[in-house]
Amino acid sequence: MKEFSLSRIGQFIRRDITIHKSTFVTGLLVGIVLIFLFCIFNMMWDKQLSTDEFFGIFGLIYIPMGVLFTFSIFKEFNDAKTNQLYLSIPLSIPERLASKWFTSTIIYTLVYSILAIITGILALLFGIVIFDADFNVPSLFSIEYWNVLKVYFLVQPLFLVGAISFRKNRIGKTLLFLGILVLGFTFFNFFLFGIFNHNHGLFSGETLVSEAFDKTTADFSGLGRWFYGLLLGPLMLIVAYFKMKEKEV
Repeated sequence: MKEFSLSRIGQFIRRDITIHKSTFVTGLLVGIVLIFLFCIFNMMWDKQLSTDEFFGIFGLIYIPMGVLFTFSIFKEFNDAKTNQLYLSIPLSIPERLASKWFTSTIIYTLVYSILAIITGILALLFGIVIFDADFNVPSLFSIEYWNVLKVYFLVQPLFLVGAISFRKNRIGKTLLFLGILVLGFTFFNFFLFGIFNHNHGLFSGETLVSEAFDKTTADFSGLGRWFYGLLLGPLMLIVAYFKMKEKEV
C-alpha cells in the first residue's frame, strides 16, 4: 500500500471508467452534437470554419464538460452510502489521486479531442454540400488547440479540490470560491502595482507614461503567468492530496 503502483492505478482507472461509463458516453455524445450544431451555425454566416472559430467552439464545450466529469468521478467519494466501501479499496492516496487526475484530464482530453476533430470534419463536409463553405480541416497541432488545453489543465485541479472538499452543491460552492479567488488576486495585483509605481505617475494618462505602463505590465506578464500557473496547477494538486487524506482519516 505504501508503494506507488502503476498497475493498481491502471486497474482503478478501468474501474472508474466502467462504473461511470454511461455518464461519460452521454456527456461525450452531448458534446459531439453541440460541436456539430455550433459549427453549422457558424458556417451559415461566413461560409467557412476557421481554426480560431473551431477551437473557440471546442473550448466552449471541452472545459465545462471536463469540469462535470471531474465532479462525477468523485460522486462515490462524497456519498455517505458508498464512501466507506469506496475508501476500503486497497489503494494509497497518491495512487487514488493520480488515477482520478489522469482520467479527468489525459484520457478525457484524448477522447474528446479525437471525437471533436471527427465531428468538425463531418460538419465541414456538411457545410460544403449545403452552404458551399471553404474546406479547412482543424489540426490538433495548432497553437489555438494547445492554448485551450493549457487553460483546462490549469483550472481543472481547482475543481478537483472542490469535488473532494464539498459534499453538497459542489459545483456552485467551487465556482463561488473561484470567483472570490479571482477578485482577491485582481485587487492584490492592483494594490502591488500601485504601491511600486505610484511615484512614476503611471495613472496620469500622459503618452510617455502610458507607454511605460504598457511596457511594465508586459515585462511582468510572463512572471505572473508562471506564478498563477504554479498556484492553480501543482499547488492545487497538493491541496487535493491533503483534502483526500483528511477525508480518508
